[in-house]
Amino acid sequence: MDRDIKFLLNKYKTKQPGEEWQLETEVKYLQEYQYKQRLFILDQIVNERTTKSNGTFNLPKAQKDRARYLIKHLDFNLGRTTEEQFIAMILVYVKLETTNKPVLRNYYPLLWDYDISNSTFVTFMLKITKYYIAKQG
Repeated sequence: MDRDIKFLLNKYKTKQPGEEWQLETEVKYLQEYQYKQRLFILDQIVNERTTKSNGTFNLPKAQKDRARYLIKHLDFNLGRTTEEQFIAMILVYVKLETTNKPVLRNYYPLLWDYDISNSTFVTFMLKITKYYIAKQG
């Protein structure tokens, strides 16, 4: 029964039978689960947009990594927005951030498909700006 070091490290990170319940580990598992769910939603949105636009909506690896970073680190609330809407706004933000001549009009269909109003997107942009300002100082 030869087990490698990675397997053993992952085994000792998880809760084993008979081990005491701890709030810190429960919170960590919940955050990890939510992050994985959000990544799954991100992949669904990207695949849907790629098939819907016949391959014109492409998300390079750098943009996908940026979206994953933002999904993991942004924790503000936008009221009644769903996870799908929040991730769609992150995608639009990443696309606008990384293009040379950003035009929001090009991403209206993505926003409309997820029922995101202009005021909701503006609120998202303001909150992400406040996040970056707080991170600077």
